[in-house]
Amino acid sequence: MSEIQIFLTILGGLILTFLFLIKIPYEYRPDAKKAGFGHISMTYFKLKLQKMPIKFLFQQYVKALEVNISLEFEDLREYLQSTDEKHTENMVSILIRAKRAGVKVDINELEKFELSGGNPEKLVEALKVVRNANIDISQEVLETHSLYGGDIEAFVEIVLRAKKADLELDMQALVEENLEDEDMKKIVNILIRMKKAGLYITKTEEQHIKTTEKDTLGTNPNADLRISQQSLLEHFRANIDIEKYASAMILAKKAGIEIDKQAMDIHYLTDGDMEKLVSTMIKAERSDLNITQKELVNHNIEGRDIENIIKNIIKAKQAELDLTIEELVDYHRLGLDVEKFVKALINAKKNHLGIGKKELEEHYLAGADVAQYVTARKLIADNPEFGLKKEDIDDHYLKGGNVLKVIYALQHAQRNKIPFGAAQAMQFDLIYDLDKLLDWSINPQVMKVEPPVTVVGKDGIQLTPKLSVTVRGKLPLYVKGSKEQVLFGRVNEAVAEEIHRHTNYKEVLNHLDRIAENVRRRLQGTLKVPKIDGVSKYETEDEVELINKNEHKLNESSAYEVLDIKVYDIEIGHDTLADFKVHHAEHEKHLAEIHLHEKIANAKADEAHAKARLAEAKAKVEEGIAEGFRTGTLTMKDKLKQDILFPKEKNQQNSHGNDDSHNDTSNHGHH
Repeated sequence: MSEIQIFLTILGGLILTFLFLIKIPYEYRPDAKKAGFGHISMTYFKLKLQKMPIKFLFQQYVKALEVNISLEFEDLREYLQSTDEKHTENMVSILIRAKRAGVKVDINELEKFELSGGNPEKLVEALKVVRNANIDISQEVLETHSLYGGDIEAFVEIVLRAKKADLELDMQALVEENLEDEDMKKIVNILIRMKKAGLYITKTEEQHIKTTEKDTLGTNPNADLRISQQSLLEHFRANIDIEKYASAMILAKKAGIEIDKQAMDIHYLTDGDMEKLVSTMIKAERSDLNITQKELVNHNIEGRDIENIIKNIIKAKQAELDLTIEELVDYHRLGLDVEKFVKALINAKKNHLGIGKKELEEHYLAGADVAQYVTARKLIADNPEFGLKKEDIDDHYLKGGNVLKVIYALQHAQRNKIPFGAAQAMQFDLIYDLDKLLDWSINPQVMKVEPPVTVVGKDGIQLTPKLSVTVRGKLPLYVKGSKEQVLFGRVNEAVAEEIHRHTNYKEVLNHLDRIAENVRRRLQGTLKVPKIDGVSKYETEDEVELINKNEHKLNESSAYEVLDIKVYDIEIGHDTLADFKVHHAEHEKHLAEIHLHEKIANAKADEAHAKARLAEAKAKVEEGIAEGFRTGTLTMKDKLKQDILFPKEKNQQNSHGNDDSHNDTSNHGHH
């Protein structure tokens, strides 16, 4: 390099340095008081070559120095180089807030945390809360929870809650479980509940119990109910409902019972209902039942409803029944409803029916409902008039019947004085649904009469009344009695006769209620003698009596008892008499037209015949004239004289038509 080039290089450096000193104030220069001219120049050249925002960078650096943040200028430059001005300014602000809050953080640590997906601002805020609350939790734990996908704010809230409850937690172990925030919250809440109940054991105490040779748990009846953070986490990992588990432990402590730890471990490992089991244990212990906790757990594991069994063995004991838990367990294994079985035995003993557990078991195995069986035995004992015996109901149950329904049907028949025997009732029960039959025979039903009948009144008007009939079923005649169609036919026949008793349709419309009432009376066989003008009362008495007898016979075979008849609508149709008159007039007109056409035809025939005779006469005249001219007996003078003497004949001849005169002229001309 020549001397000129060296000189120019030095001169250029001096000029750039001068410009730098002018552009950047003294207080913004990094380590300005310590650094020499060469360091400042090299820093400026380096930033310039990297195209960095020099003024912004020095401003942020000086802001950090003003609050005594331990920040290297090179670290700040590297952070700006990896992000942008906005993120760099935000990072400096975070460092300043951390410094003022007394939280020690490093830009490199925050940068690594941010690059891992964390939020440095939330981390600093969480560290501030932790420091103010004097909670022993490290920055590393918070960062780990965030990196696992947790919410730092939610985590700190959980930790504060534990702190308020004076709950000692191994935060590092809790975070390493990699739990969802909601699950972590649930676990901490359960531990707080256990601590309030005196059932929480710290990690230190748990380790001491495990290492000590003496059975420390034996001095505390409820010691083995206590649970630590680690054991609760183990339960949670095993998919155990830890809330129910905690509730069961608290319930056991309140009841003051000792829990068999081994039995409970087996139970919760099989996903048993802890609270239900502990409640059952409490009932068994307070009732002095001879059953161990292990036996209860084993029964529960095998799928038996041990709570129901214990509840019912207590009832049996109170009723002084000769029943054991083993027997109820066997019944449960057979599929028997234990509660229903015990109730049935208590009911049988209370009513002195002499039914033992062995007999009731046999009936169950035969398919009978034990509760219904006992109730049925009581009812037949209270109602000997039904004629039912123990053998009858045993046989009926064996056939699959329901004795209770049979007895209820007999009671209904007795109250309503219906001839319905026990044998018929049991037969119906095996074939039909007795509940429906009873409802059918108790509750009235309304049926529309279909199809409605159309009646022509005395005045020729067509009437179509629409009727509804209210009926109630007759239980003994459900099978063999006549059904709806026969009943509807009787109703239509009766309403037709009632309409025929009125002179015109207006009377019918005015007396619809009376017509319906008479139809009802007729179907019930209570029809009265009607008042008919001009007819003696005695002339209709025999007819009405015959009608009533006939209806009584029909009612005896009908499955329905008629209660009421209503005419809910009536349609007025054609006037058949007027239609007949119109039709008759059209017929007469047609006959008259036929006679007229016949007369016209005859007249035309006579006219044609007369014309033929006239033509024949004319021909003879012409022939005579021709013969006279030929023989000389007729002259032209005579011919003219004749025409003069008979002029009218000629006029008449001309008036017959142009065709005839034309023909005559032609003939004369011809001759």
